[in-house]
Amino acid sequence: MPIYDQTYKSWETQYRVRGRWLAVAAQELRVARTSPIFRRLFLLSLLPFLIMLFIMVITDLMTTNPSALLREVVRRVQYTNIDARFFKIYLMMTVPFVYVFCLLVGGGSICNDYRNNLLEVYFAKPITRLEYFFGKLAAVCYMPLLLTIGGSLVLYMLHLITAPVGARAFLSENLWVAGMCIAYSFFVVVPSALLVMACSAMSRSTGWASVIVCALIFLNAAGANMVAMIMRERNYTCFAYVRSVLHMSDLMFGGFTRIDVTWQTIAIGFALLSAICVGTVLWRIRSVDFAS
Repeated sequence: MPIYDQTYKSWETQYRVRGRWLAVAAQELRVARTSPIFRRLFLLSLLPFLIMLFIMVITDLMTTNPSALLREVVRRVQYTNIDARFFKIYLMMTVPFVYVFCLLVGGGSICNDYRNNLLEVYFAKPITRLEYFFGKLAAVCYMPLLLTIGGSLVLYMLHLITAPVGARAFLSENLWVAGMCIAYSFFVVVPSALLVMACSAMSRSTGWASVIVCALIFLNAAGANMVAMIMRERNYTCFAYVRSVLHMSDLMFGGFTRIDVTWQTIAIGFALLSAICVGTVLWRIRSVDFAS
């Protein structure tokens, strides 16, 4: 029997274990949690939730007061009403922490593995490029989604518990708010995480990745404002990433805005940005996989 016919048994994929991306995400979060900055930032990020929780509890206690005059006074104060505006304010307060957490966790997600030759270690195991990518993406999005979706839904449920008298009226008027909180959270978190991961894939260190992200956001805002001033058209300010996020909150939760750009246009722009970032990360991972 020729020796070249005797070879190793080919790899069979019928015994593949699903969910390997969870191991990648858990490892990334385990590394991030060892940083003292991560723990301090997490405690600081709870401040918006505690502030809105305090306002909600005080408002619910006053509205359930037997005094009709006190109930009417509380209802006339716009910023204490538990409605779509209330949850919009909470999400706007958490957006800065979303960006900081994305930079903290995602800034070194790709470049640290590349610098320490960990990509070869990952791909030496039965793990695909997509599993590696989704594991990193889940790790970067975990804390921001916990703050936005988790915090807003907890406030939503606590309001139903602390104000059982008006719970039926609140649900009939604001049932859509819970879905909007989830949709807006994904709209803000996922493109931000992909942008940070793309910058991490194209840089050599966590610091450089963070600098590149901040520079891109600043230059994007400056360029959009300059174009809007030259063309004398406010709608061009939506070319700015941050302005689009703010305008989308006005469209989804209601609010005064002087911009006439539709949500479909903004969604298409964010989808194109996300596609470019995904392609950049996968190209970087693919090049290392071929080299190995």
